Amino acid sequence: MINWREWNEAAFQDSRREEKPVLLTLSATWCHWCHVLDQTSYADSRVISLVNSRFIPVRVDVDQRPDISHRYNQGGFPSVAVLNGNAELIAGCVYKPPEELAQFLERADKLFPDAPLDDSQIQVSPDSSLPQSQSGTEPATDRVLGKLDQLYDQDFGGFGREPKQPPWEALRFLLALHSRSGDRKLIKMVVDTLESMRAGLYDLKDQGFFRYSVSRDWRVPHYEKMLVTNASLACVYLEAYQVTRRATFRDTAVGALKYLMEVLYDRPRGLFRASQDAGERYYHSPWKDRETMERPAVDPTFYTGWNGLVAGALIKASGVLGTSSYLQTATRVLEILWQECWSPDLGMTHLVGGSRQSVSVLEDDLHPLLAFLALHQATGRSDHLRNAISIAQSIIERFGDPSGGFHDLAVSDPASELLLAGEKSVMENSLLAEALFTLNCLTGDQRYLQLGRDALEVFQDVAPGSSYLGARGSRRMEEDEERLFLPAGAAWGRAWDMLNHGPVHLALVGPSGQAKTRRLLRSAHRLYAPHRVIQLLDPDQDADRINSLGFPLKKDPALYLCFGAQCLAPISSAKGLMELRTSPPWTASNNLGP
Repeated sequence: MINWREWNEAAFQDSRREEKPVLLTLSATWCHWCHVLDQTSYADSRVISLVNSRFIPVRVDVDQRPDISHRYNQGGFPSVAVLNGNAELIAGCVYKPPEELAQFLERADKLFPDAPLDDSQIQVSPDSSLPQSQSGTEPATDRVLGKLDQLYDQDFGGFGREPKQPPWEALRFLLALHSRSGDRKLIKMVVDTLESMRAGLYDLKDQGFFRYSVSRDWRVPHYEKMLVTNASLACVYLEAYQVTRRATFRDTAVGALKYLMEVLYDRPRGLFRASQDAGERYYHSPWKDRETMERPAVDPTFYTGWNGLVAGALIKASGVLGTSSYLQTATRVLEILWQECWSPDLGMTHLVGGSRQSVSVLEDDLHPLLAFLALHQATGRSDHLRNAISIAQSIIERFGDPSGGFHDLAVSDPASELLLAGEKSVMENSLLAEALFTLNCLTGDQRYLQLGRDALEVFQDVAPGSSYLGARGSRRMEEDEERLFLPAGAAWGRAWDMLNHGPVHLALVGPSGQAKTRRLLRSAHRLYAPHRVIQLLDPDQDADRINSLGFPLKKDPALYLCFGAQCLAPISSAKGLMELRTSPPWTASNNLGP
């Protein structure tokens, strides 16, 4: 068997001392072809002998170390990367059968310790027929929309051809633009894609979505089920339900949440597990046979960032559907993260209940930040806003770059870690910008607005079309995805839209414990508005903020809907708020101006 080692400085010291290359394997518990690699190529005697005698073998779980995965993935999983003693890439590949892998290792060993191969030898060149990034004076949202329009599949929905990935960021971007512009073409792109994904990727028997489809028509799924996929798709189906009122979209979101609650939720622990294995034999079997079969294995690991993500999805579902149990579950998740994972100096841990790693990754703080902001808006409780502010400040201090934007990692213990150069992720910076704009709306602190703007402007020369700023040749899978369906570019465009047009701010002024106030709050959460921010302000507790916004300090609850440079007349009933559905004032055709 192969004598696998952990990723650490000692492994690379041995590489330099013994003059052997490092063989890095990136795998995941949910990854079908990772298991195949172990059962075939890494069980082959010639490969085993080659690896143990001529390499320093290092194995990394991509979920446990996303920072390493981003820098060395070769376009999919499993990834095999050959590195020199300075952690520079020499050569790489994805799955290869035994004979081909042995030949690859022989060639890579002969190259050591020379400079990396050029990109044409490492990966397939990008498809030049796909739109490439270009900067200029064209507004960011227009550039993103233009690329999505080029990539859109008129026949089957979604973007690009095969493999077909669920494009939740792009769909949420299109929903926001449609809500402001009233453009029917945009909502048709959303509806057709959501219907096609449900027809092909959704498991009608056990509920939940599979990870992606290898076919253009969505009908040949890869059978892994991921917490990230189902939480993210639940959000976009909920938003589409709010906009279209299609019961199918509501039911699909509920089904994805049911899968999360019944399969991935560990009720005694109060947290969500990461993923479920592919189990092709199980999913290829007839429904009646599946009743008696053992279900595919579930990865029992609790990841902090992903639990923050699913908490946010549950909070959204509670608001849209009025299901209080979702809010209760999300609140418990966030309480556990705050108690077990948070440190004011070091931020969130990557694993819940695990030892703190020497490297912190931005997404572990980012998703809890977004979730605490959502929980504050759902409940009006000031402690949730204080938690969000604390996380945001920690992110600014630990991940912020004075030149603009935020790095994807921060090193807390340099002595024990092989230092990797920081990169700036378009996706993470865009989501963080939205959080900062939300904080600006809730607090009036202009510093958040400027930091968010800087986090978007730093990518003007690479987005949309590339997923990061950093060393050339990194993030091969993310770069492939960006060419296929523009996930990071869509998030970047959506954040720019929020900056340029501002959020739709629903400020509810009234006693927080009064029944009428709570009814108005529930109604506000059922309403879709682009970049909506809901704020409950109690006249006794929040008088300064109410005065700064220019609203009267009255005990009778009233909701003030503001967007751009205007606010509507106060709304005092749930019925009045719901009437906005039929004629949204933020839509261009209905906007009468200030």
